[in-house]
Amino acid sequence: ASDATFAATSVGYRSQVTVTRPADTTPYTAGDVVGGAITFTTIGPTAGPVMLTSVDLRYDVAAIPSGMTSFRLHLYSATPPSALADNAAWDLPSGDRSVYIGFIDLGTIADLGSTLFTQVDGVNKQAKLAAAETSLYGYLVTTGGYTPAANSEVLAPTLRAIAL
Repeated sequence: ASDATFAATSVGYRSQVTVTRPADTTPYTAGDVVGGAITFTTIGPTAGPVMLTSVDLRYDVAAIPSGMTSFRLHLYSATPPSALADNAAWDLPSGDRSVYIGFIDLGTIADLGSTLFTQVDGVNKQAKLAAAETSLYGYLVTTGGYTPAANSEVLAPTLRAIAL
C-alpha cells in the first residue's frame, strides 16, 4: 500500500588519505595529477552500493601557491590501470574506462591561515564498490596550473559515504 511505513538504517563511512607530494617544487599545469593514485579504504560494505555525501581537501601549507585555483577528484572502483604518477597529465585511457566512476569538483581552495581547505557537501553521487572491495580509488587533479610552495607538501582528501 502507498501508506506503508518502513524503517531504514544506514551506516556512515569516512576515509581520509594522506598524499605527500614529491620533494620538489616542479610546477603543475592545469589537468596534472597531484601525488599519483590514491586509495580511500573502508568507504563502504564489501561490493556494496554507497552514496558519496561529501568530500573535503586539506592542504597543509600556510598560503595559496601562485596560480592555484581548485582541484577535481576522479574516482574509480578499482586501482586505475593507467598508474599515472605525480605531475602527469590526467587522462581517461581505454584501459581505465571500465572502473571509472566519475569526478567531483572540489571548488576554490580557501586560505584558513596555516592551512588551505575546501569542501563540497551534498554530493549525492552513487557508486558500486567492486567485488571483494571496500575501497574506492582516485586521482587528485589540479584544475589550474600552480607552483608548489615547498618540497613534500601534504594534502589530505577526505571522502564520506553512506551504505545504500
